Amino acid sequence: MKRLLLLAALALLALAGAAHPAKANFPGTDGRIAFSKDSTGEIWTITPSGGDPKLVASPSDANSFDAEPAWSPNGQLIVFTEFNNNGDPRLWLVNADGTNRHLLFNESPGYGDAQGNWSPDGSRVIFRRCNFTRFEACAIYTVKVGGNGLNAITKFKANTTGDDTDVKPEFSPDGNTISFSSFNRGGVQNGVYLMSAHGTGIHLITPTALTATDADWSPDGTKLVFWTHCCDPQTETIDTMNPDGSGIMTLTSPGTSHDLRPDYSPQGNMIVFERDAPDFSTSDIETIPAGGGTPTVIAIDAGSPSWGTAP
Repeated sequence: MKRLLLLAALALLALAGAAHPAKANFPGTDGRIAFSKDSTGEIWTITPSGGDPKLVASPSDANSFDAEPAWSPNGQLIVFTEFNNNGDPRLWLVNADGTNRHLLFNESPGYGDAQGNWSPDGSRVIFRRCNFTRFEACAIYTVKVGGNGLNAITKFKANTTGDDTDVKPEFSPDGNTISFSSFNRGGVQNGVYLMSAHGTGIHLITPTALTATDADWSPDGTKLVFWTHCCDPQTETIDTMNPDGSGIMTLTSPGTSHDLRPDYSPQGNMIVFERDAPDFSTSDIETIPAGGGTPTVIAIDAGSPSWGTAP
């Protein structure tokens, strides 16, 4: 039932440009991996080998589902999205040990906020905001971790078709650049874009044929990992590239699964990602060397992985 709830919530958000989790990927010692448990909608953490599972957050009620966790740079906080059948998605914060769960800020009715991630200094959360009541495409915002200082990076655009929708924003490790995915921007179905931290200089870096989405920066800022061909299990793969779009390398094999939502380890030598059955009946999270190799399953009934730094 909870999985059906999540799928319904994600279907609603797809009307505004699809929902893909955000990640944290700051340099440091490899810590725990956060993920969403598909069958219950809970946020859990595990060690990189898949051991020592710990429950961090449970849904507020039977109509809710928690997903999209992202670690703060110091490994002490997690921001996540709570989807709800009776309202718009909201961003929450929780300590790494599961204490002090609270809303990041009080939003206005009609706005749906999701895909939270962090500035490199941990002072702000960057996220995707959608306005469902006025049928506007999604825009990228930041807010201070204390819940004040809401600031728009990109602008809403009046729109009833889902065109030009900005999703999954993420700061580069130096804080100077933001990567994000956009759907139907300038006629491109899916693509990964870069812009300055102030929202200027937007440009596409992935080939249009890849229909790429959900990019994540390596901790040293020299690579981006992303997934391709959303959402066809016959062609989806996890790929890496340079920030200028060159040097694309495919890490997983297409044809048997949905490989999606990749995230670098803080040390940069490994990548964690979600792998779903072709019909989405099962899911797990797996790790793979950043240069390619054989994936290793570390958790089942799991998705939306985020690899945190050790506090």
